[in-house]
Amino acid sequence: MSVAEWDNEYARLARAASQQRSGLNHGGNDTLRTSLQRLQTNLETLPLQPTEIQRRRRLIQHLMETSSSDVEIGGAGAAASNNADNGNGGLQQSSQMQHAMQQQDAMIDELAIGMGRLKNQTQAIHEESNMHVNLLNDMEQNLDAAHQGLESETRRAIRLKEDQSVWRLQLTVAGLTVLLAMLILLGLS
Repeated sequence: MSVAEWDNEYARLARAASQQRSGLNHGGNDTLRTSLQRLQTNLETLPLQPTEIQRRRRLIQHLMETSSSDVEIGGAGAAASNNADNGNGGLQQSSQMQHAMQQQDAMIDELAIGMGRLKNQTQAIHEESNMHVNLLNDMEQNLDAAHQGLESETRRAIRLKEDQSVWRLQLTVAGLTVLLAMLILLGLS
């Protein structure tokens, strides 16, 4: 189970507990308790920080406590109030409350979908920024390599220029030596 799945399941159970407390959803306390225990068990497998795991544990514990105490207290109170309101007003109020709860659930579901999209977009932005960082690092390494290559070629060109200058000088000395020898021979003859 992923963290997002865990969050979605907790939100679903919190809505179910809220409906149970308001009297819209009768029964199901055992299934709610079982689902909460399963969430608590799955909490250990999630890749979260210990403080976050502890916070989520407290949320589950609070939901267990409120749902069990509200069912015990609210179960008898809801039955007594239903027996007292045999008129049409109680039915209409219950219908309005149920409609309001459905609207709230729809809004919460839309929020959850929007948050899911937002999470996906932030992950895509994070991946793209990592890709840009990697590209910039590669460019920096390539630039360093090109700079070093230019420096070595410059040194090589300077050395080659110096070598050519010495070669020309040596060629000039050799030519002058031959000319001197010819002049000496012509002068002796």
